[in-house]
Amino acid sequence: MRDAPNLCMAQVLNNLIFFFLISTFLILCGFTASAEELPLSLGRHLAAQGSYDAAITEYKRFLFFHPGDPRVGEVYYNIGLAYRAESLWTEAIAALRAATHYAMDRESKSEYQLALAVTLIATKNYDLAELELIKVMLRNPSTGLHRRMLFLQGVLYIYQFRWEEARSVLREYTTDARLETLFDAAVNTPQKSAGVASVLSRVLPGLGHIYVGDWRDGLNALLLNGALGFLIIDAVLDEHYTDAALWAGLVFMRYYQGATFRARTAVEQFNLQKSRQAAEALLWRLQEIVNTP
Repeated sequence: MRDAPNLCMAQVLNNLIFFFLISTFLILCGFTASAEELPLSLGRHLAAQGSYDAAITEYKRFLFFHPGDPRVGEVYYNIGLAYRAESLWTEAIAALRAATHYAMDRESKSEYQLALAVTLIATKNYDLAELELIKVMLRNPSTGLHRRMLFLQGVLYIYQFRWEEARSVLREYTTDARLETLFDAAVNTPQKSAGVASVLSRVLPGLGHIYVGDWRDGLNALLLNGALGFLIIDAVLDEHYTDAALWAGLVFMRYYQGATFRARTAVEQFNLQKSRQAAEALLWRLQEIVNTP
């Protein structure tokens, strides 16, 4: 009978030890979960505050300690957005590609690829951006992602001045009448001919510039070549044939051919400026459509 109290004490002690071990285990599990979540929460907070460098550091800390975590793709995505906010385009593209690689499901992969396409468009890598959008389209994304894909395709084509392709894609996104009018204007944007400018400049230097509305350079070319022509003719009339040949071969021909080349360049700049103006009008209208509740 004297062993009964000792047996009870031993049982109580065993129970206490068991509860102590269980409590310790739960505490450690909670601590580990908190340790895993802290860099992510801190990174999101820092990014929201605009401290992108610090946010990237916290995200990379998480990746270093938890390379096999299922949230790795999301973390790379957040890193890419932080780099993009700092205009570090190369790093942003690399991070977003990694996010796409580690994505755990089709919707997340499409989300990350759309973000990558936006970044590639911003860096004028239009062909690569189009490839990412095609990948999203082939995956048959959800309605929301599909609409975003259409919008980005339209923007991409507008930046490339592919008016009819942009119009066709955006008709699936919106039926805005004002946008249709702007597309009509873009398709009918006045363009100048480089061939015509070249011929005019050969007939009379400076006419090619005047053809595109560049009166200042046109008059400069006309006066300069006219003055050189006068010097050559004057030298011939004075029978200074050597001087005339030198003026014609070394000076006049250089400026004469230069006027033709610059006239073609002026046409290219004129056409590019008109296309950019049309693109800016379309993009501005798209922004208004997106911002409309």
